[in-house]
Amino acid sequence: MSKQAIGLHSPGRQERRPVAETDRRLFLVEHDLRGLTAWQLASVHRALDEAVRRENLRGRQIRYVQRIYAPEEKRCLCLFEAAGPDLVRSVNDVAQFPLARVMAVLSSVPDETGPAP
Repeated sequence: MSKQAIGLHSPGRQERRPVAETDRRLFLVEHDLRGLTAWQLASVHRALDEAVRRENLRGRQIRYVQRIYAPEEKRCLCLFEAAGPDLVRSVNDVAQFPLARVMAVLSSVPDETGPAP
């Protein structure tokens, strides 16, 4: 496979294309979890999974890519792939997940170089 075919195009540096290369884009959702108990947190995560599943059954394309939880900060970052931010907001509203903000993001994989000498 050529370098061009896999998105590598610089002879001195191997760069990778962003993950989302379709009409769907990546959105990062920041949740403020202050005041939620462990049980409530588990409940909203299940509700979010279910809201995404229901939207897909309705033919609206959304993918819940990843969840990153920072317990000491009482923050959760959720990565979604969708056509736009409105659908991302909608599934979070349905799940009643406390939403701080939604932002469009790009994702890429770091170079596969070894540690610095």
